Amino acid sequence: MESKFSIEKEELIHQKIMERGDDGISQQELAKSLGLSTRELAVVIKKLIEKKMITKKAIRENGKSVIKLFAIRTIEESNIRINLVSIENIPCFSCKLLFKCDNGAHVNPSSCTKLSSWILSLV
Repeated sequence: MESKFSIEKEELIHQKIMERGDDGISQQELAKSLGLSTRELAVVIKKLIEKKMITKKAIRENGKSVIKLFAIRTIEESNIRINLVSIENIPCFSCKLLFKCDNGAHVNPSSCTKLSSWILSLV
């Protein structure tokens, strides 16, 4: 079980990496800004990568290859809005044969009159 201190440290490190956004931050720079040893930081970095919260990427800066850390954005952070009005009336959603419907099967989208009528009504 992780200690509260360890979880708080992970959150702090993750927050620092997120603050850098698309620029990322090198592990050395992060260690210096937080006052942590590179060894201690490496352990936390490994946990954050395993939890899919951050990623490492090789970036070219001033002609040199530098490994930087980047936060992985989640769907909640992206704030994606989807309008479902255009698909709410698709006849497939209320069809009793939906689970039998498949390309090449007796019941299939290509020969479905309800689906064809609905598509033509959109035009």
